[in-house]
Amino acid sequence: MKTAAAFRFASARTANRLVAGVPAAARLARAFAEARAPGPLVLVLEEGGALDPLTRDEIARLAPHVTVQLHEDPHMEAIPAEALPDAATITALLAGRAPLLPPPADADAALHRAGRQIIRATAKPGDGIVSRHLNRPLSQAASALLLRFSWVRPGHATALTAAIALAMFACLVSGTLAGLVAGAVLFQLASVADGIDGEIARATFRTSARGAAWDSAVDAATNLGFLAGVIANLWLRSETIPALIGGAGLAALTLGMGLLGFHARARGEPLHFDGAKRMLGERESALTRWLRYLTMRDFYCLFLAVMIALGLVTAALAIFAAAAAGWLATVIALLWRARTPA
Repeated sequence: MKTAAAFRFASARTANRLVAGVPAAARLARAFAEARAPGPLVLVLEEGGALDPLTRDEIARLAPHVTVQLHEDPHMEAIPAEALPDAATITALLAGRAPLLPPPADADAALHRAGRQIIRATAKPGDGIVSRHLNRPLSQAASALLLRFSWVRPGHATALTAAIALAMFACLVSGTLAGLVAGAVLFQLASVADGIDGEIARATFRTSARGAAWDSAVDAATNLGFLAGVIANLWLRSETIPALIGGAGLAALTLGMGLLGFHARARGEPLHFDGAKRMLGERESALTRWLRYLTMRDFYCLFLAVMIALGLVTAALAIFAAAAAGWLATVIALLWRARTPA
């Protein structure tokens, strides 16, 4: 069967429908551009209508060199568009190497499934244990809700994480046991919210070095703010020993993060604090793998929140300080190994 270089939407409504924050027709246009298909992108809207201004703006952003033409013939042979075929599928269809599939029985359901797949694909290969099984499912559910609104941007999610961090710090420095527990819970909530901005950026094709740098800066400030707040809370409640233990862990974490930051600047890279995961992954043994898990934000956020809620703050800080010391020693060793002559 010879396929036509045209794509059919059941209606203008489905073509304009947001799928994970981007109109369906704009997602199709991006895939069409990536496939380097010849000629204009021909769209058939079975029930007539037109593309919304938002849809046209997003097509211009995601596929600036693609010309879109609306075709009025509802009987024209066309590829069903609600499945949102990727570039490889489009190439195969237009070359006749793949069969032309029938349109979905329910166009809205097909777009809903496509949106869920897009959100699931925003997970990162380097996610830790807690992130994979707890944080990421929760953050992706939140991202799916936020992406129903066309005005949502990754920066809004970063600002949300920062607001949660400020509330967390305020609770901790209240100097009360209730404030300590509330701060620990908010720290875990900030860990979950931290994934939303990256998910929104990847789902809507808005990733940027500047956004990643802001995200990392907020993460670092939240981490250090939590530990400093816990230490302040314990000190205000005259719990000197656990405060000192926490201070030792904070010092190790701060030094390690600072070394990674200087290393990134020396290499001309944006200042960020994800370098530890990558560096530890380069020469990973069983020991360094577990040290990486124990010092990854998703793990120690949940660990500290649970331990503090159970009243085991001293034990929690002692374990964290030991893990942070091991992490710092590993980072120093890797940086020394990776050094280059001046």
